[in-house]
Amino acid sequence: MSLYPFFDPKHLSIMGEYMGDYMPVSTNYDPPTASLNADIVNTDEKFSVNLNVSQFKPDELKINLDGRKLSIQGEQDVVTDHGRSAKSFSRVIVLPEDVDVASVASSLSDDGKLSIEAPKLIPVPGRSIPIQKMAAIDQQKY
Repeated sequence: MSLYPFFDPKHLSIMGEYMGDYMPVSTNYDPPTASLNADIVNTDEKFSVNLNVSQFKPDELKINLDGRKLSIQGEQDVVTDHGRSAKSFSRVIVLPEDVDVASVASSLSDDGKLSIEAPKLIPVPGRSIPIQKMAAIDQQKY
């Protein structure tokens, strides 16, 4: 049984109908950091993260690596005669187990594209380990 024969949700929007002319509602809100979506590529050869950080100066960006946790941050503070504005972003990415964390490198292009790359570890092939026999004198030490 539906409740709609007794309840019509359109009646709750009367105030919205009156205020519609004064406060237009936009459903296409695009925050300034919407262009900061990370493009992550994970192949057999490398792991890379690409970000468009053209809204930030190089000295406003920080990249930290703590174990396998890669942190990318940007913080901008603008002061003018008319006021102050601030914007920031933060992305945290956990690197896969097979990434060589000692070789993580970053670069920033002139058009504001930040690229962070790391090669994959070279897998160590399995091998057989021979068992050596200990002499009788060496066994008495243990």
